[in-house]
Amino acid sequence: MRGYLNTEANAQFQALDGWYDTGDIVRVDPDGFVFILGRLKRFAKISGEMVSLAAVEDAMAGNFPQYGLRFAVAVVARPDAARGERLIAVTNEPRLTLEEIRAAIHGRGLSNLAVPREIKLIHELPRLGTGKVNHRELERMV
Repeated sequence: MRGYLNTEANAQFQALDGWYDTGDIVRVDPDGFVFILGRLKRFAKISGEMVSLAAVEDAMAGNFPQYGLRFAVAVVARPDAARGERLIAVTNEPRLTLEEIRAAIHGRGLSNLAVPREIKLIHELPRLGTGKVNHRELERMV
């Protein structure tokens, strides 16, 4: 295509020699086929809607003091045949339930699309040098 009607989007498109920065990580093979490998930004597309994984994590933050200071929870997205992607909560706390997660997310005004459908338990969530969750490593683990 030659460009976008929206002036700002077209300027970005033209600045990148006909490419538009979607935030996807891709590989282009020698025949020109594009393979999507992941995303730079942390979003999931569920039933056609974009869901911010950071917003889901923020909605859960601080909602589970009963599990103590070592408690950790993060969210990753995985492919889902029916809905495009599905959310998985990853935690180090075996007592955490989907009902607790759902209540925390709804309490922050997020929709059912933002509620993880599954919980994965791992002993320790991977961390960066800053102490934040290493989401790239976590995705590889899940």
